Amino acid sequence: MTRQYYLFFLSIDAVFLAFIIFAHSLLWTLLWLLLQLRIWKLKRKVIFAINLLFCLIWASYLILWQNNMQNKTLNNEIEVNQMGVLLEPDDYTISGDLLKFTGKSLSKKQRILVYYRFKTEEEKKQFAKIQTAAFVQISGKMNGIRGPTNENEFDFRQYMAGKNVFNQLQAKQIKAFTKFQRNTIFSFFHSLRKKIIDYLDMMPQPLGWFIQVLLIGYQSENFQDSMDQINKLGLLYLFTLSGMHVYYLISIVRYVTRKFWVTKETADLILLFLLPIYGIIGGGSLGLLRSLSMSWLHIFSSRCGSWKMSGIETWSFVLLLNLLITPMAVFSLGAQLSYLLTLILMFSQEKDQFLIGAKMGGFTLPLVLWHVFTWNIWTIPLSILIGPFFDWIIFPVVVIGFIFVPFRPICNAILVLVQHFFAWGASVPGTIIFGKPPLIFIFIWLGSMLWLEVSKKKKMKIFYILISYLLAFCWIHFPFESEVTYFDIGQGDCSLIKTKFNRDVFLIDTGGRLSFNTQKWQVRNSRTNGETVVVNYLHSKGISRIDRLYLTHQDTDHVGNFPSISQNIKIKRLYLPAGMEKLASFQNRLRNSKIKPQVVTPVTDQTSEFPIQILHPFESGAGKNEDSMVLLYRMSGQHFLFTGDLDQVNELKVIQKYPTLTADVMKTGHHGSKTSSAPTFIEHLNPKLAIISAGRNNRYGHPNAETLATLKKNKVPFVITAQSGMIKLKADRRKKLKIETFDQTDIKEKKEKNEGSTDH
Repeated sequence: MTRQYYLFFLSIDAVFLAFIIFAHSLLWTLLWLLLQLRIWKLKRKVIFAINLLFCLIWASYLILWQNNMQNKTLNNEIEVNQMGVLLEPDDYTISGDLLKFTGKSLSKKQRILVYYRFKTEEEKKQFAKIQTAAFVQISGKMNGIRGPTNENEFDFRQYMAGKNVFNQLQAKQIKAFTKFQRNTIFSFFHSLRKKIIDYLDMMPQPLGWFIQVLLIGYQSENFQDSMDQINKLGLLYLFTLSGMHVYYLISIVRYVTRKFWVTKETADLILLFLLPIYGIIGGGSLGLLRSLSMSWLHIFSSRCGSWKMSGIETWSFVLLLNLLITPMAVFSLGAQLSYLLTLILMFSQEKDQFLIGAKMGGFTLPLVLWHVFTWNIWTIPLSILIGPFFDWIIFPVVVIGFIFVPFRPICNAILVLVQHFFAWGASVPGTIIFGKPPLIFIFIWLGSMLWLEVSKKKKMKIFYILISYLLAFCWIHFPFESEVTYFDIGQGDCSLIKTKFNRDVFLIDTGGRLSFNTQKWQVRNSRTNGETVVVNYLHSKGISRIDRLYLTHQDTDHVGNFPSISQNIKIKRLYLPAGMEKLASFQNRLRNSKIKPQVVTPVTDQTSEFPIQILHPFESGAGKNEDSMVLLYRMSGQHFLFTGDLDQVNELKVIQKYPTLTADVMKTGHHGSKTSSAPTFIEHLNPKLAIISAGRNNRYGHPNAETLATLKKNKVPFVITAQSGMIKLKADRRKKLKIETFDQTDIKEKKEKNEGSTDH
């Protein structure tokens, strides 16, 4: 037995050693190639090779380690009672009645994400007064942070994993002990940051908001619209605390100390003390910490060490620390751009601002398209033009307005004009909906940019790069398959139909968040899942318009998102059941959208000449469940039926009027409620597959057991969005349907458990 263990561990060591030797050989080969191309100096090759080697080994090891953090991530929901959590005063945010913060669990020794809904406005006001570290007792339900359930949806789980947070707690009761004392230097600066935030909230706006963003890395909820406009123009990096802001801080400190006859050596010692403090007050974002760490190491090695570290050495060392502490953070767009742009600037020898901007744009564009799917053609020229304007106008105005009270009205007036400029710029056409490129293109483009750096015939190489972008664009925008997609939109309905080459794009319902008797203090300022799920997916597929939007009836969970979707996607025509256009609720939503009233068309089953056949309503109504639109779509010889929230009585009326009606795939009415899906209706349609759109843990108990029993009795396989996430149906060359779910393991279980096959 001892010999077996010995051989087992010896084999593991051999494999690990082989991996290190292989990685080391690759790195030295790459290093030799780069040295031959004279990209950097020979005398630094040893330290750089070692740093790259360790970065590669630790990145590989820690990514695997991070993906196997099951011992810290909860797989099942558990009840917690009076769990002690340490809360720093600047770590919580309040939006409407929702409290969200990340605190350290004293019992589980890990940071957790906490959500809590205030029960009263007074409770909200009391919590907002917390300005020192607090001990919080929480009771509620705790589980692992859920990942995305739709294709190309923002991966919040991975984002929080980049902060080493793996679990979330839905609090039912929360009690904060503000007299709790945590006498540490970190808590002092967290409290100071909170007081600065509150002080800036009382200043003239938008001056206070600009100061919050540019000096302490805090974004006010009221400044969200301006930040969205800045982001649309591709200038968000200017308003994210990073190397540029650290450069300003160091320059200001050195300028002030020089005026007071302080030596440069003493000024550097002051900076070694101030930089870590600014890291806390600035919010501790990854870009800020990277820049602060590099600056701190450079100053420290210059003044306190025997070997002054170069820029590439500090860059490598900080990246290594990042991989050690928060390895998942490097998968975020912010981290990738922060490290990449810094590396480009260090090696860039051009002095022409246009060439530098073009080079940075060329390197960052692949990453932006991979994460965001869109690109603004004005980003590069604006980056070149607004750089000096930011350096000489915006940032000095912010600093002067923060320090000198008498100048605040003038500074605020200037920033109002700046705000109007960004709003105007965001309204100018120029955003290209490119889509999400295949991963192979990302590597090709980044490799091509490196190739361009050392190539002599640059014009021909640029031509090849542009051709590759054109190929990727065509690959995304002209798919060879038609597709019917059912979004996991929570407790709601939203389905997408797009034909081959994206010739036609139809959306049936939009989803929407239900609210019950919401008071003004409870209203949240947040993006709808119409934007985060539907628009995101459409953009990732290169789609910038919806040819026809069908709203089956008036319920918010079916139509609530159409105003927000219309702000980002052009909607050419809107169809709704006759009579619904007269409702005040619909008219209010229409006014908040970008849809013109003349493109709204009320319909009944008498309407003809549509790619999608309308089977119901038979006459004008009030847009209620019984007036729901019933739609029939044909794709590759397969029939898809959509019934909104139609009740059983009207389901029977539909098959009475259309006795030959059948459906290969049907979306069950009313989210699987027992008020729909009449046994006679299901038996008559004889579907081969049923789709149920329902939210996880919804308060209505959808889908109902009675509906599931009806489907099983008729031997109809079913898939539920609450379990499977997004559901996609495509027709292959033999006109057989292929079903794909976001959770592929779920559909395998369905094939085994349900009678019949999902391929038919």
